[in-house]
Amino acid sequence: MSVEKSFPIYGKTHASGNIGYRVDMGFIGGKRVFKSFPTKEAAERFQRRCLEAEAKKKPVDLRDLNDVMRHEVLSALAKLREHNATIAQAVDFYLKHARPAKANATIGEVMDQFKGVKVKSGRSNKYIDTAWSSFFVPFRDHFKNCEIGDVTSDACERYFYQSKTWSATTRRSHLRHVSVLFNFAVDRGYAGINPIRAVETPKKPAGTSRKRVVSVENVIKLLRYANEHGYKQECAALVLILFCGVRVDEVARLTWDDIKLDEDSPVVTLGDDQTKTGKTRINPIPNNAMEWLKILRAKGNITPPNYEGRMRYLRQQAKAGFKQNAARICFASYHVARFEDAPKTAFLLGHDNPTLLYSTYKALVTKEAAIRYWKITPEYDGKNDYIALDPTQEEVSDTRSKGILRALSQK
Repeated sequence: MSVEKSFPIYGKTHASGNIGYRVDMGFIGGKRVFKSFPTKEAAERFQRRCLEAEAKKKPVDLRDLNDVMRHEVLSALAKLREHNATIAQAVDFYLKHARPAKANATIGEVMDQFKGVKVKSGRSNKYIDTAWSSFFVPFRDHFKNCEIGDVTSDACERYFYQSKTWSATTRRSHLRHVSVLFNFAVDRGYAGINPIRAVETPKKPAGTSRKRVVSVENVIKLLRYANEHGYKQECAALVLILFCGVRVDEVARLTWDDIKLDEDSPVVTLGDDQTKTGKTRINPIPNNAMEWLKILRAKGNITPPNYEGRMRYLRQQAKAGFKQNAARICFASYHVARFEDAPKTAFLLGHDNPTLLYSTYKALVTKEAAIRYWKITPEYDGKNDYIALDPTQEEVSDTRSKGILRALSQK
């Protein structure tokens, strides 16, 4: 019987007290080589892959089969004989229908599998193109399209921290996207562990919402410029984002049929195929937005072709100080400041709870500014506007308590 590598596994206790596991790769270049793993399961998965790779180098000789393997072959033949099938047919059927994970799959091969799943699930071309060009392809090329199971945490950490120009936000984005790819690889059996989990994640930078929230005067300036300079479709899109809580990418999927202006309670209906999260939302249209949408009403899509490019050009031309995602931050900040109902604001934004509202979108604006914001109509210029502030809930409760005391004292 020929002698083949068995790739034995050995446990090793580190100075820290943690137990690791090493796979014996045998002698390579005259020196015994070991590959380390944090868990026994990971080492065993790697061992199986090594055994499969070794088996491919040399076809199985029937003389190399031990008694157990011979018994398995004979038992399988007996079962197949009842169905007039051969071992070759059974193997072909298994590979075709069971779709077992491919041993030694490269990063590129896993990316192809991942893309196929995402396309079938209906993810947008924009998401796929961005993920590939910005995150997956650079990662694949850096590691020379090696087998995905060979990528280690240490190598990943060096990759993510090699660039001195990457901000903490950029690193967090890269880590998040590549981690999703590895989770897919683990689920499909292409990798034993997700090495990204052991990579240090940069601290989340301080929020920049306060720098991107736009003043009431500049919101008026942008909307008026759009309405008066041939950007009516962009103006309608801005109204839906600024006052109705629609996302920038969601508004591009809406048509005027989704804007119910003639109902007793006007609403924007967003189907599960139009929202980012795949969950249906029905957002009310406030009175000031109604006045805008009635004069902008048209047919077909809300947004024009090349919507994103035209919107960027509009922001530049209007010179209203609008940065990326500023319209959504305005809606979140002014809505929660005006109505003091964070769960409701979060729902209109399409969030499951207010956590993301407070961590990403909410900026500090005054109650007076919030009242003025929800007055913005085509005719409103915001000048010489006296604002009678609404009483807070605490003031309402205090007034009610004093009234009850007075009533009791008069009895």
